[in-house]
Amino acid sequence: MAFGTAGNPARFGTDTASTSDRELFLKMFGGEVLNAYQEKVLMKDKHKVVTIQSGKSFQFPKTWKATSEYLTAGQEMLGNDIDTTEVNITVDALNVAHVDIYDFDQKMAHFEVRSEFAQELGRACARTYDLNVMRSIILASRSAADGVFPGGLTAEEDVLLVAAPTTDAQKLAWFNAILSANEKMFAADVPEDVERYMLVPKPVFNGLRYAVDSNGNYLVANREFNAAAHGVNRALQVLEIDGVKVMPQRTIPSTDERADTSVYSKYRAAYDTTTGIMWTPDAVGTVELVGLNMEEERDTRRQSNFMVAKQGVGHGTLRGECAIEFRTGAPTTA
Repeated sequence: MAFGTAGNPARFGTDTASTSDRELFLKMFGGEVLNAYQEKVLMKDKHKVVTIQSGKSFQFPKTWKATSEYLTAGQEMLGNDIDTTEVNITVDALNVAHVDIYDFDQKMAHFEVRSEFAQELGRACARTYDLNVMRSIILASRSAADGVFPGGLTAEEDVLLVAAPTTDAQKLAWFNAILSANEKMFAADVPEDVERYMLVPKPVFNGLRYAVDSNGNYLVANREFNAAAHGVNRALQVLEIDGVKVMPQRTIPSTDERADTSVYSKYRAAYDTTTGIMWTPDAVGTVELVGLNMEEERDTRRQSNFMVAKQGVGHGTLRGECAIEFRTGAPTTA
């Protein structure tokens, strides 16, 4: 077979430092995964995160309060002790999201497969990250005291802290529970000048928006009413109640996961009575060994592209007193 003179097409997939004509296509996909991940991760900027270059764990220093005293003239100060300890958080196994795209199916698809699948890989990694941080907050709230360091905190009411409040009494109970949780943190010497976050199911969030006092006055929703638009700001996704930023979340752990092998072993516990969580950034820590990145391999024999998004991180308790679990009762133990 004869060919004409070779042309000089612009190989726009080739990086300047590479001989591969697919180099930029690969990086585009990686960027799509990273963007989807960053858009969906909720918890990453709301707790302590440390990145390590090698190793299997990281030791977070933990200090208690200093004391002050009055000095008598002529006394020599020798220095008082400050209680210190450390918390070791290990990296979990590699977490991966992967897909194999068959060329012929991609050719027939009526939508752009690559970007859609990239977003789903990113969302899958983000979902696992967020869930494990949430589980760690709950486990921190259940942690026992360690010497002078206080244990975790719990807000527990069998009847009123339901996950879908419908009556004014139930809505008000949630509102009051947040005030009570703040008082518990205050009693545990949790600093009041740090951010406080709370995640609740959407029905609870809506209930808090329209909770009313005994006089029929809205406790937090008044500012949402817009007379000009004759309606309510339904787009509001953060309520601030007593200094706590309350947000709706659909994926709060709420089942018994003790035997769930899809959950990494150190996070398996019974969350079947959990209805919400509240914390400060000091409650839990994350060690990041492998940040989110991707790999792509062309399989000519199968006429497909195999794509993997992966991350290697681990989470754990730092300060139990900075975490509060809201629940309807004690979790299942049988």
